[in-house]
Amino acid sequence: MGGGAQRRSVGTAVGRLLAVFDRPADADAATQALAAEAGIDNGRIDRYEGAADAPLFDASGRRRGLRGRLYRIIEFTWADQAPDFAWYEAALRGGRTVLSIPVSGQGHVAEAARIVTAHDGHFVNHFGWFETQELARWRGPEPDVPGFLRR
Repeated sequence: MGGGAQRRSVGTAVGRLLAVFDRPADADAATQALAAEAGIDNGRIDRYEGAADAPLFDASGRRRGLRGRLYRIIEFTWADQAPDFAWYEAALRGGRTVLSIPVSGQGHVAEAARIVTAHDGHFVNHFGWFETQELARWRGPEPDVPGFLRR
């Protein structure tokens, strides 16, 4: 995991923009541009890379036991971000990189999305309390996720 952030599980993505990068160098370039163009501190950007980081998304809640599973079930019923976690987890299992960027306010969200897509980021979503804003769709072959989690 890069960007100076500590390794942590993704409990929720509220207030964050997440993006998938097929090449680590593109994630590096996006991180640099987010700092230079949007003033986002690199130390606040969480970077997840490869299969070793996939369990940190814990889309099913399995990693955190019964409490984690119950949380994910509740989250699945009231928030539309839960299915996306499975896609990010699958992206990591496929060797990709995911950046999680703290950003709020529509202007800042739009600027961060512009920057990450300019550096070949895809499946770009901003997560709010009650809705997920899809800013760029998945690019390439879809990951192996259960049918009910497909868009």
